[in-house]
Order: sequence, then structure tokens, then C-alpha cells
Amino acid sequence: MGWIIAAAIVLFFVLLLAGRVAVYFEYNGTIALKIKYLCFTIIKIPKKRKTKKKAKRKRKDDKKSKAENVRSAESGKSSEKLDKIKESQKKKGIDLKSLTFDDKIELLKLALSGVGKPLKKLLKRIEFSHMSVEVICGGDDAAKTAIKFGAVNIVVGNVLGLLDSFFTLKPLDDMNIGVDFQSDETLADVYFEVRLSLFAGFAGAFGLLGAFLKLNKAYKEKHSKAKASQKQKVN
Repeated sequence: MGWIIAAAIVLFFVLLLAGRVAVYFEYNGTIALKIKYLCFTIIKIPKKRKTKKKAKRKRKDDKKSKAENVRSAESGKSSEKLDKIKESQKKKGIDLKSLTFDDKIELLKLALSGVGKPLKKLLKRIEFSHMSVEVICGGDDAAKTAIKFGAVNIVVGNVLGLLDSFFTLKPLDDMNIGVDFQSDETLADVYFEVRLSLFAGFAGAFGLLGAFLKLNKAYKEKHSKAKASQKQKVN
């Protein structure tokens, strides 16, 4: 019986990690955004306004004022703790302010070589789908409207190219860029969905963490060797 419960728990976590985080974005004069995981809505913009009773508001305000009093009382202690943490981080980690220009260039090279591969894998796991783009360029001047039409085509093409380079871009559902010389304004209607499985997100995050740890270790070794060689030259 015990192994059945254990298998059920493992299966539950596997299914939980296999679920995808989905982002729904729409723009047609106003922005609408929704972030969901499985059947749960995490973020929704715009939010629906809910009517609240005065008594509930008063209780909420009282809790807020009490929390602010507690924060103000602990602010002195927390600031001292933050100073100690910053000092310890300077001793353990990389102090960017003390680095020379050559050191920063070397650090950038190490970052690109170490973090580039896991970051690229993580970004490629992010999928853009069900994208539709409709832009109708308008204006009171025909020449300016024609220039705007060309600029919009270039911008949309470049953005789609960048998305396809870094992410997984599915074929577009619809794309229409046109001109309306009788309209005084430019109208845009954009919709797309972004999906990433929770397992892929965690795997990518651990990969980036490992790359950062290797980067920090490699830089410390190079920095310590450079300091040692400078001391030998001085002596």
C-alpha cells in the first residue's frame, strides 16, 4: 500500500512539473494580459473591480497601519543586517566597483562563454504561438503615411526575426499591414500566446545557476593568480 501512495505522489509532482505556464497578450488600443498555470489564473490585467464593504476596508487599513508600525520599528535592525550582508558579499563575491576596465571585459567574456549556452537553451524552450498582427497605418499626409507603412513593415519583420532567433516561434495565424489614407490615426491589433513548461523553466534556472557558480569560481581563480603575479613583480 505504501508504494502505491509513493507512486501517486511522484506521479502528481511529475504531472505538476509537466504543466505549462501560459501568457496571453492582446493589444488593440489597450493592453490585456493574462498569466495562467494549468487552470489557475495567476495574473489578469485589467482586473475586475470588486465592491468592498466599509467594514472590510477599515479592517484592511488597520492591518496595514499595524504592519507599517512593525516595519518602521524593525527598519533600524534590518538596515544593520543589510550592511553586514553587503560587507560579507563583497568579501565572498565579485566587487564590480573595484574592477578595472580590462577586468570587466574579461568578466564579460567569461559570462558570454559560460552563461550563453544554458541561457540559449532556456530561451528556445519558450514558445510563441497563435500570433496575429494587424496594423493599419493612417494619417492626414499621404507621403508620411506611406513612410510610416514602410517603417512598420521593417519593425515588424525585425521583431519577428529576433523572436525566431532566440525563442521558438510558431507560424503566425494572421498578419496584415495596410494603409488607410482616409483614417487620421494608426490602428494596431496584436495577439500572441507564450508557453513554457515548469520542468523546462526549473531545468533552465538550474543550468544558469551552475553557469554563474562556475563563472564566479573561474573569475576568482584568475583574479587571485593576477594578484599573486603582481606581488611577485613588486618583490
